Amino acid sequence: MTAPEFLDRASALAIGEDWLAAAIAPSGAYGARDAQIRRRFLAGEERAANAQASRIARIAERFDLDAMEAVRATLARLPDIASALARVDVGDSLEDAQALALLRFADGAIELQSRLAECRDLPDCAGESVDRLRALFERGRVGSHAFYLHDSFDDALRAERERFDEARARFESARGRLERNVAESLGRGARLDEEFIVMREALVAPLPPGVRVVREAPTYLLCEIDLDEETRVLLDRREEAARRVALAEERVRASLAQRVSNLRDGLVRTMMHLGEIDAAIAAALWTRRFACRPAESSSEGGIEIVEGRWLPLQERLETGGGAFVPSSLSWTGSAIVTGPNMGGKSVALRTVGFISLCASMGLPVPAQRARLALPPMIRWLGIGPDDESRGGLLSSFAGEAVRLRDAFAALAPRALLLVDEFARTTTPRESFAILVASLHAARERGAEIIAATHLAGVAAAAGARHFAVRGLRGIPTQSPGADIERLLAVLADCMDYRIEEVSEDRRESSDALALASLLGVDEEIVARARAIVKTIAE
Repeated sequence: MTAPEFLDRASALAIGEDWLAAAIAPSGAYGARDAQIRRRFLAGEERAANAQASRIARIAERFDLDAMEAVRATLARLPDIASALARVDVGDSLEDAQALALLRFADGAIELQSRLAECRDLPDCAGESVDRLRALFERGRVGSHAFYLHDSFDDALRAERERFDEARARFESARGRLERNVAESLGRGARLDEEFIVMREALVAPLPPGVRVVREAPTYLLCEIDLDEETRVLLDRREEAARRVALAEERVRASLAQRVSNLRDGLVRTMMHLGEIDAAIAAALWTRRFACRPAESSSEGGIEIVEGRWLPLQERLETGGGAFVPSSLSWTGSAIVTGPNMGGKSVALRTVGFISLCASMGLPVPAQRARLALPPMIRWLGIGPDDESRGGLLSSFAGEAVRLRDAFAALAPRALLLVDEFARTTTPRESFAILVASLHAARERGAEIIAATHLAGVAAAAGARHFAVRGLRGIPTQSPGADIERLLAVLADCMDYRIEEVSEDRRESSDALALASLLGVDEEIVARARAIVKTIAE
């Protein structure tokens, strides 16, 4: 039987997998190829996941944020030498660009080794192969951004370049003599270019010997110097010397490529280590920035989260000057979260899913403490990001029913189901029945399920642990105006987002009327609604 997909797209969107992937993304090319960062630890691999999370936490404790940012900057600057190694693998020589990349790679690896040498949780990123690589190309370094195949690489190359310099000097001397003769004949004092213009109106005599017309125009002649026999011989000697220099350079480049090929295994190992370092530092930086801790692994059922945080929302709130209120939840089998609209019920579910995702990736989790078993799959059930995924052919409830069907078809022990106001678009009685039945069924199959709902009596009927958001406190009597940002700020000040366990299945209020009043709904409507609620209650 094929194992279920760990996280489908709708669930990934709901709990923030894309945000997490971006937050722990490596900075360089080697980290981007590191497969470990994309690994999912599944049920039964708790020990390996915890070992990785503990290692990342130790790295985060060892380095401060500035130090890790500096490491990431160096990793981002490291050139990717994969193409250079591919060239030497097939016997090609190295151009200056590849030689410079190899030299800068060695520089960066050695710099990182000095920064990270004392951290035993990270592999070595330099060694004999890297040292030999830098020594091999050091003679060609020109500043920090260029490479030149220096004479010191090879005595034969130096000799060929000296012969070329001599041949070039002799040719230029002979050609200079011809230029001077022509310039004097034309009455010019300046040195002539390879091609030069003679104005027709300035000609008082035929062009002097040794001048050849390249192109004629109505007002001028484009000319060049016609080399004599002696100068043509010197030109041929110069070209032959240049050809011999090119051959000598190619021999040296081929020799360098062969020596790089001899270092290949060590360099590939270094590239792999750099990828591991890049991924680990990215995760450690995230861990330190958001005060994450390794979760406690459990081979048994149940989830316990103390002061857990959903980081996508926390970051957004703190960027705007707000504060995130953590959630604490603990249950085995099934749990219910009730409370007012906009009170944080859905955020509590997303927090549970996000923490489970982090633990499954071998990452520390954003909580004061967390204990859980690794789930074989996580599913978000309810109206969510994929409501329009079927092109509007299904109603909201039909779409939820399809997701419920698919989730239970793949359900396995320890699977995590996050049910957000499931079936809220159908009648309250049927919604209640489906939710209670789902809670019973999931628990009987060994899954962990937590549901957010406004429906009363669900926890008691399902035998589920009951948590509730405290809700609105100190509601202002007057609406603060129509500006939505201002309204949300006032709401945040009035809302107590803390979640507490409720010992009995108490009668719930959604605070909907108070919220409607706060958001500026016509007071006559709100007043009539209050009267209707009171009548129903009586």
